[in-house]
Amino acid sequence: MSRILKGFIKLARLDRPIGIWLIFWPALATLLATTQGQDFAKNLFIIIIGSIVVRSLGCVINDIFDRNIDSKVARTKDRPIAAGQISVYEALIFSLFLSLIAILILINTNFQTLLISLCFGLLIIIYPLMKRIFWGPQIFLGLVFNPALIVSAMNSNLSKLSLLLYIAFFFWVVAYDTYYGLADINDDKKIGVNSTAIAWGHWSKLGVIILQTIFLLLLVAYGTLMGFTNIWFVGLLGIIIFFLYQALLAQKNLFIKAFKNNGLVGAFICLLLFFEFIINV
Repeated sequence: MSRILKGFIKLARLDRPIGIWLIFWPALATLLATTQGQDFAKNLFIIIIGSIVVRSLGCVINDIFDRNIDSKVARTKDRPIAAGQISVYEALIFSLFLSLIAILILINTNFQTLLISLCFGLLIIIYPLMKRIFWGPQIFLGLVFNPALIVSAMNSNLSKLSLLLYIAFFFWVVAYDTYYGLADINDDKKIGVNSTAIAWGHWSKLGVIILQTIFLLLLVAYGTLMGFTNIWFVGLLGIIIFFLYQALLAQKNLFIKAFKNNGLVGAFICLLLFFEFIINV
């Protein structure tokens, strides 16, 4: 395998797919919640490819902006651009390639989806700057890496309920990325970038629990408004178990492990929605 190909795989974090899962599961959840049975297979294919492309593109853009910061942090100093394995020019070419794939996907959807996606695309480009100018970049991440509105539009089912699902996932994203921020808190303080973990200080762990609680309450509200069965509401108790486990990990300062556990949370939510989808077919 060539140097550049290995570098691109590492640059896009394809060797660490948790970020892909954390985009894919909310996208699949929204697809299951808003589908009317039409074009399900086509839309499923789109969100699979889209999750990979969006996460990869986000990583490439982030690493281009953060190349000077990454070289000063132990956890990120081996990233391809920071380590000199991939040049900025090569990374820009790769980002254009990923953008082209995204456009080819979007032209197979509808105008509403295309318009919303382009807006989110601009926000993805801006996101890496947030840690330099805004105290809570995780809040911005919750707005940007949140596919609920895009998938709802793809299903031609954009509504107040779609917005409720988007808001619910917003709180979840901010919660799990605060765990990620806690893992990097010392390095972030040293190099002078922002995070909710730094802003909230010793209240950060409690802040995550509050965000997770709001997320669960919004899922309860969503299930109620959608007329879901008891499977949904009983199943949400399982999410509480996941979150309690994450809190225990956080107490042991195992923040990355707590962060990664959210991949299972997303999968479990999709499983519950799949049951509701089957029941209502």
